[in-house]
Amino acid sequence: KAFSTSTYSAHLSPMTGLFNVLHLHDNTRPSRSKTIETPRGPLLLRDFCPSSLIERLTPDSGLHAFARVPEREHQLLLSIARNPDCVLTVAHTPAGHIVGQVTLAFGDEWWEGLENACEVTIEVSSAWRSLGLARTLLAFALELDALEDMILFAMGLSWHWDFEGLGISPLSYRKLISRLFAAQGFTEQSTTEPDIRMEPANVLLVRVGNRVDEYIARRFFSRIHSSPRLSSK
Repeated sequence: KAFSTSTYSAHLSPMTGLFNVLHLHDNTRPSRSKTIETPRGPLLLRDFCPSSLIERLTPDSGLHAFARVPEREHQLLLSIARNPDCVLTVAHTPAGHIVGQVTLAFGDEWWEGLENACEVTIEVSSAWRSLGLARTLLAFALELDALEDMILFAMGLSWHWDFEGLGISPLSYRKLISRLFAAQGFTEQSTTEPDIRMEPANVLLVRVGNRVDEYIARRFFSRIHSSPRLSSK
């Protein structure tokens, strides 16, 4: 079931676009959509969102965890949708307001060179919390079979967390995030990654797909536990 090292090298170079990796088993797979019911009304979920869709939608006023202002959040989502190495999943109202999003993307420089590993980020509008939306949206975004060929990681960084109206401590929020991702098979991992190590409330969560080659998995875990490296540039 797993790729051999030679098979991986022949078919999945580190430069392979994330879109192509996710479509390994079905090159004709279209964007998926799903309607869910919530106590506040129906929502539409859609993955592989094109920028043309994001341009037509508007951010909910409570969508501001990463860019702090909804308008800037919208620009961030547009840039994600336009990036061929990212996959954007959104939840939006029938009226066209984005209330949640999940992004799959390759990591930054610290993660460079790790095969078939990508970062998962999630955000839900502060006005749409305590409805189970984060759990449903994350499950929808990660239910693709092709993700079993990948190592997924999520970094819970306290300075990105939106505590508005929650009334809980950073460590309690850390537990909330860990439970959310644990439901999708992620486990907490220690790491030397600088951002994670900066704050006790930060957390790294990892899920290894069941078709990932053992050699690739060992390389990944060796990297996240390695001593910090100086840049050679």
